[in-house]
Amino acid sequence: MADHEHPQDWEVVWEQSGLESEMDADLVVSLLEGSSIPVVRLPPSTAPVIFDGLGGPMLPVTVLVPPDRAADARELIEGADIGIETEELLPDD
Repeated sequence: MADHEHPQDWEVVWEQSGLESEMDADLVVSLLEGSSIPVVRLPPSTAPVIFDGLGGPMLPVTVLVPPDRAADARELIEGADIGIETEELLPDD
């Protein structure tokens, strides 16, 4: 079994900024948790949010999962029919 104790090594499977990011992040986290995929949301939903003056948060909301569950998580997110908006994530080069 993979070591899920080090979220700093986890992969970003979803990221979004803007008006809907907080609610969409909650949907993504619920979807993944409901499928027994360990998940970390940054910033946590209890963190204070700094707004950009246009009604959206300045920093994106990011959802991370263990590397060995990233493919499953992305497949679930892409197949979800719950209106989750997703920004295209660029691969690290």
